[in-house]
Amino acid sequence: MRHTGRTCAAVVAVLVASLAGCSDAGAPAGRLEPAATGTTVEEGIPYSTGPAGDLLLDACLPAAPEGPVPVVVVVHGGGFTSGDRETGGSRGICELAASMGAAGFSIDYRLAPAATWPAPVDDVGAAVRWLREPAQVERFGLDPARVALVGSSAGAVLAQSLATRGSGPPDTGERVAAVVSLSGVSVMTPEALGAGTPSTQAVQLVLTYLGCTSVTACPQGQAASPVTAVDPTDPPMLLVNGTDELVPDEQARAMAGALEAADVPVDLVLVDGSDHGTALLDADVRRRVLTFLEEHL
Repeated sequence: MRHTGRTCAAVVAVLVASLAGCSDAGAPAGRLEPAATGTTVEEGIPYSTGPAGDLLLDACLPAAPEGPVPVVVVVHGGGFTSGDRETGGSRGICELAASMGAAGFSIDYRLAPAATWPAPVDDVGAAVRWLREPAQVERFGLDPARVALVGSSAGAVLAQSLATRGSGPPDTGERVAAVVSLSGVSVMTPEALGAGTPSTQAVQLVLTYLGCTSVTACPQGQAASPVTAVDPTDPPMLLVNGTDELVPDEQARAMAGALEAADVPVDLVLVDGSDHGTALLDADVRRRVLTFLEEHL
C-alpha cells in the first residue's frame, strides 16, 4: 500500500495503539479517540436498497491524499445474526485504514435468519461494486483497482466467500485484490462442521446462516464453502485463527491448503489460545496485517 507522508514505523504505532481491546462480543469496541489527525468519517451512507430497506456503510477517509487511494472494506462479525458496521472493532479498523492512507468502508449486510446464504455475500459484493462506480470513485478519491476485504468471524466467512466467487481479474466488478480473514469458517460440509472441536454455538450459527435445521440435512453447505470455489485467479489471503477458539484451526488450514494448491499466495497465522475474531489482533498479528496489505494493495 502506498503511503502519503507517513513512515511505516508511524503506521505500525497507530495500528498497535488503535485496536487494543477489540472483540466480537457484539458490543461496540469504541471509536478511535480522537480519530487520526485530518481523517474524516461519513456515517450512514446507503450503498444498496432492497425490500428490507437501505443497507448502509460508514466511510473513513484519509487526510490530504495524493492521488487515488486504495480501498479497505470492513465486514463485521456477530455470528451472522447480529452486529453492524460500528460493532466488534469494525469502526476501529475502518479508521485505521484511513490513518494508513487508504479509504476504509465499514458495511452493514442482511442478517440471518431473515436473510440466509447467499444474501449476505451478495451484499458485500454490492458494496464492492458500488464503490467502483464512477460517482463513488470521484466522490471519495478511490483507486477502484485496489480493493481489499477485512472480515472478522462471520464477516471473515463472507469475505472469503466473495473473494472465491467467480473468477477473473481482481480489479473489476465484485472481485478484490486481497483478503484478511480473522477466524473464518471455510468449509461448511457436514464432515467439516464436525472436524476438530467446534463449539455447539458456532455450528448452530453456521446452520442458521445456511438456512439449515441440522448438519446432516444441509446440502447447501458444499456450495457455500469458500474452499470449494478456489481458483488461480482468486486474491491473496491472510488467514488468522486461534488454536483453541470457537472456530477450529482445521478450518484455516484447509483454506490455506486449497489456496496453495491453486498457487494463490496465502499467509496462515495461528495464534496460541482461545481469542477469536478481532481479539486475535495482538501486536504481532497487527503488524502482519499491515505488511500483507502493503504488499497486495
